[in-house]
Amino acid sequence: MASEKQIAANRANAKRSTGPKTAAGKQIASRNAFRHGLSQLEPSVSSSAAMASAFAAPLLPDDATEIRHAAVREFAYAQIELARVCVVRAEQWDKIKLNDVLNGDTKQLKRLASLDRYERYALTRRRKASKSLR
Repeated sequence: MASEKQIAANRANAKRSTGPKTAAGKQIASRNAFRHGLSQLEPSVSSSAAMASAFAAPLLPDDATEIRHAAVREFAYAQIELARVCVVRAEQWDKIKLNDVLNGDTKQLKRLASLDRYERYALTRRRKASKSLR
């Protein structure tokens, strides 16, 4: 059981370590675990919507149904996601230091391998969309 002195010390410590108070501090802290942004449901809406529209336009005939529009949009988003994964993978390769890997530090390689999950997800999305387009 903790003594009164320990309880008082714990309470004093808790008051000092409750996280950022200001909006600027909260903004900075919200990015602490950010690595690559691939776990977002959709990339930034405005840019991806414009890219998806540009990508999808040649795939849609003038008399396309709403279902076909949705399938082409899903295909376009998946293709954009695959491109984002490729960009992040290239950035990760640039950060890998060969000497560190040769000396047994595989942290960077594990981080690179974790991108496969995002790539598989985007490939599955694209495959499902292309099936619905047939």
